[in-house]
Amino acid sequence: MAATFSAILTAYLLGNFVFHTEWVLKREHKTGAILLHAAATTLVSYLLLGAFHWRMLAAILLTHLIAKTIQTGPRPDSLALFLGVHCGIVGVCLGLAIYFPGVAESGWWAHATPDLTRWYFASLSCASGIMLCVPAGGILIAKLIGPLIDEIGDSNIAGLKQGGRYIGWLERSLVMLLVLANQPSSIGFLIAAKSILRFGEIKDASQRKVAEYIIIGTFLSFGWGLLISFLTQRAMKHWIP
Repeated sequence: MAATFSAILTAYLLGNFVFHTEWVLKREHKTGAILLHAAATTLVSYLLLGAFHWRMLAAILLTHLIAKTIQTGPRPDSLALFLGVHCGIVGVCLGLAIYFPGVAESGWWAHATPDLTRWYFASLSCASGIMLCVPAGGILIAKLIGPLIDEIGDSNIAGLKQGGRYIGWLERSLVMLLVLANQPSSIGFLIAAKSILRFGEIKDASQRKVAEYIIIGTFLSFGWGLLISFLTQRAMKHWIP
């Protein structure tokens, strides 16, 4: 079951957070783009599973068609919608892995040497963790602190156009690297360094809202990074003790 879940979870994350480029975003409301997205995710699922299980692949295709249709519907792109859609997809992936537990074990990846097979599924677990921690985490945190930006006003937190996104990606990547390298104590120095750099921007007490916004965003980012990093480490140890 774990192998099957790792494969289809990785395919889902690739389809929604890596291959979902700006070109796709501009066309995601078109029926053709929705079909292409669902078909591409299903194809990647087949490749990662290494087995053609038509019922599972049909369920994956249908799930992504429904999810993408809901996301591109008339409802606003809210935090509740984001969580509902993506938690629903993960739930379907888990359900499929439970109902069809031996699909990945019957695929061509399972016919390699035991060591290579373990490393393959450990790599999928690592890739899933990176995608959850970095790009998916960035979108989730942006939606969580979105109301705070509206309260502060863009003029008070103006910076590079994508600066906040790249800072978040870098810090969560470093957190994951330190956790996987069994050096979690070093994360404290990372937090301290960011605090010194960011709070240097606060000039007086009138900018309390900006300071609170920075603190909330920082703790959300590091908290998410730590959570996903430890889960990823545990998943990898399942394959490579």
